[in-house]
Amino acid sequence: MSNPLDRLRNATSSLLDRSRAAYSLRAEVMDLKQILEEAGGIIFNEGGADIASGETRTDAGVAISPTMAAMCVDDLARTVQFIRGIHDAIIDARDERPVRILYAGCGPLAPLAIPLMSLFTADDVRFTMLDIHENSIRSAESIIRAFRFEDRVEGFEVGDAARFAFDSGEKPDIMIIEMLRPGLASEPQVAVAINLGGQHPDSVLIPESVTVELALVNPGREFTTDGTEPGRDRINVGSVCTLDRRAILDGKLEPVVVALPDFDAARYRPMLLTTLTVYGDHVLRDYDSGITCPRPLRPNNVGPGDEIEFTYRCGADPHIHAERLIRSSQ
Repeated sequence: MSNPLDRLRNATSSLLDRSRAAYSLRAEVMDLKQILEEAGGIIFNEGGADIASGETRTDAGVAISPTMAAMCVDDLARTVQFIRGIHDAIIDARDERPVRILYAGCGPLAPLAIPLMSLFTADDVRFTMLDIHENSIRSAESIIRAFRFEDRVEGFEVGDAARFAFDSGEKPDIMIIEMLRPGLASEPQVAVAINLGGQHPDSVLIPESVTVELALVNPGREFTTDGTEPGRDRINVGSVCTLDRRAILDGKLEPVVVALPDFDAARYRPMLLTTLTVYGDHVLRDYDSGITCPRPLRPNNVGPGDEIEFTYRCGADPHIHAERLIRSSQ
């Protein structure tokens, strides 16, 4: 059997193989997770303990527990596309010095960094690991030591990424911020992106953008039972929220007002659709990942002709708030 470092390199190389679709790499993603857990000497969620135990509620949103953070690796397309996107971003940013990367919310396995450390040297990359949970940082540190990747790491930081301040003179070339649920809800992705991105506006942001759109969806046409491509029946209404470089530099997400067209309320259901661009052409679309699953619009008593104002509410319970402005007379 190959040694753990060879296994890590092989698994990472398989995930980067663009000839293979992300959804076909489940075995490789699970092997990657096992390699990281074994290197750290801990298997997460063994025995079915409360997976939320250890989460931290901040004034910017929920920092999920270390166990739930480790389980995010199981979201295979998400893991594959982020690793591919970060790999390409490193290639594009390489110069005469190592590419400096901040990984905010690295969790206990640092799955978007440690695999790439097996392919890049200390002359190529230097990571800084940041997480609000000290046991996550200690776990990531132990895995990095096990693979002798210490030379690829500049530091380990325990702290709230929504409040983290860089030391004078520090400038990451790339910032990885992955604290996501569908519709930018619950977790502090927006607050962290605005805080970190605002301090270093020239850094490459991973993901580059998260867009939430409103669409009228016929639920009966979303899936098929015979494995064929569904002929989805949707009416696109428009974008209601976009977290990208422009919004981050503005320090806020602007309110958006959209008007629903005439539609058959018995046929269509208003839904929020999330699309995430990791980097370049590495994109997660509807149903690719748990973070891009469509969500029903709340409130759900809107009808044809209604105008709806969408605002992003930051705070302890961050979410997109929808408020009906004009009630149709129909």
